[in-house]
Amino acid sequence: MDTESIKKPKEFVKEFLSEYSSDGISAKTKREIDILVMNLLMNYAGLADKSNQELSILLQAPESKIKSLRYEARLKYPPDADYVKREFLYILTKSQFDFEKGMIIFAIEDEFLRHAIQGQLKAKGMFADSSFNTELVKISRSSLEAVIEELYGKQIANDFREGFDGMESQLEGEDVNVAKIFSDTIIAFVVETAKKLAFEFLRSRIGF
Repeated sequence: MDTESIKKPKEFVKEFLSEYSSDGISAKTKREIDILVMNLLMNYAGLADKSNQELSILLQAPESKIKSLRYEARLKYPPDADYVKREFLYILTKSQFDFEKGMIIFAIEDEFLRHAIQGQLKAKGMFADSSFNTELVKISRSSLEAVIEELYGKQIANDFREGFDGMESQLEGEDVNVAKIFSDTIIAFVVETAKKLAFEFLRSRIGF
C-alpha cells in the first residue's frame, strides 16, 4: 500500500517503536508485529472502514488472515470506550428490513463488534440468527430494542420504538417502498442519536 495514505506518520512511527521495543528488541513474534501494524493502519491510515476483502487486496494477504488480524488487534489494543456504541450505529445505517418475517438484517465484519453485540443479547437471554453466514446478523425488533437500550439508554430506545411504530404504519398502505421507508427511518434515528451522543464524526461519515 502507499505509505502516503498514513495520515499521521510521526505518530505511527512513534507508537510502533514504543510498542515494538516495550519488551526489548526482537521480543515480539512476527504475528505480534503483524497485529501491531494492523492496529496502527486502522488508526492512522483510515483502513477501519474498509471491508476485509478490500484490505485483502490492498495488503496482499488472504481475507481469512486479515479478518483474524483485525480481531486480534482489537483485543490486544482495545478501542475507545464509545467504539461499540459508535460503530453499531453506523452498522444500522446499512441494515435492511424483512417485513414479512419482521427481522432486521445487517452485516458485521468486525468480529470484536459482533461479539460485543452478541454478548449484549446473550445477557438478555436473546440471540441473533447468523447460522448461514457468521457476518450476516438477523435480529428481531424486540432483540434490537434490547441492544439499543443496553447501549444507549431507555430514552433512545423509546425514540427507536416510536420511529419504528411510525414506519410500520407507513408500510400498511399499498405499493409502498419498504426499503426506502425503512432506510429513511433508520437514518433519521441514527442522525438524531449521533447528535445526542455528540458523535459528530459519525454524522459526517454517513453524509449528514
